[in-house]
Order: sequence, then C-alpha cells, then structure tokens
Amino acid sequence: MQISHAQFNIGQVVQHKHYGFRGVVFDIDFEYALDEIWYQEACKAMASLGQPPIDKHQPFYHILTDGSDHESYVSQQNLCAAKDFTPVKHVGIDALFTRSNGQYIHRFSVN
Repeated sequence: MQISHAQFNIGQVVQHKHYGFRGVVFDIDFEYALDEIWYQEACKAMASLGQPPIDKHQPFYHILTDGSDHESYVSQQNLCAAKDFTPVKHVGIDALFTRSNGQYIHRFSVN
C-alpha cells in the first residue's frame, strides 16, 4: 500500500481506529521516520488486534493526544477524522495552536 498524500491536515482532530483515542495533528512525516524497534512494537500491537502490519510507505502523524501529556505517532491506515469536536486537552496544545470556531489554527506558518 503506497500512499503518496496526507489525508489529514495539521490542526485537524483525528481518532485512532482501533484504540479510540483522539488528538490534534501537529506534524506529518510522509513516510515512517522513527526507529526499527518502535516499528516492530507497533506491528506487534496491530497483530494482537488482528490487523495487518503497518506499511512504512504512508504518512505518519504526530498527534497531541487528548487527555494526556504525551504525543502519539500513528500511521494513516490507523486514523480517521474525529466525530467528537469537544476541545482536546493536552499540556502542549496552547503553545502550538489557537482555537477558533472549533478549529485548531497553527500559531506558526507551516512550510
């Protein structure tokens, strides 16, 4: 599965298809960019859910995870647009985004 474009945008609220957590996208890698150990662990986690291995050749999203102080790194195949539009609570969200009419606007210009 080779995906050449990002389905989600910076500032968009997304939800993990299998774990259900929500968050705001704050960065995108157009291919897998972390180490092999993380990748193998993520594939094991997906296999335990009966899901196929994660393809490295697709966008991966850095997400400020709602209700926590950590970030998540999720493949496009495991995300969908969130249907819950309540504000995302994360310690770092105000440093990166403003919120207007339910949308997250990046405080800095994105190249």
